[in-house]
Amino acid sequence: MTPPNETATCRATEQPLAKTMLIIAARDRISRTRMARALADQGCVIEMAGSAARLMESLLRGGRPVVVLADRLAEGLAWPTLVSLLKGCNPRAALILAVNELPKQEDLRVRQQGVFYRASQPVSAAEWDELQLAIDCACSRAQRETAASRCH
Repeated sequence: MTPPNETATCRATEQPLAKTMLIIAARDRISRTRMARALADQGCVIEMAGSAARLMESLLRGGRPVVVLADRLAEGLAWPTLVSLLKGCNPRAALILAVNELPKQEDLRVRQQGVFYRASQPVSAAEWDELQLAIDCACSRAQRETAASRCH
């Protein structure tokens, strides 16, 4: 794995690979900002989205972004429906769901739809570490997949 301060390169072409985009999606601006500050050292390009429409717009740009969904973006839109819409916009996106209240049936449905990881909204240091590990894993996977597709 490449340290965050170094640029990964494709071995076949020696071309630098783009950094993975990390999108933090939460309706509450304070939550988005707090999460962005806490995750700033991940070595990713960080973007924030405060609405489902803004998040979908970001996902339609393509690539293999890592998305952290921190709270409900659209009132009245169930998590499984939102995840389905987001996966429709970009099936290669790694979705990390970091929410506290998720009924068991919704949790099962979002996992079936391809959520990369499901965690509680981080409060304690251990929960922040868990979220950072999930993001590291998703970013590493995105970098490997990007490298494989660009190198061949």
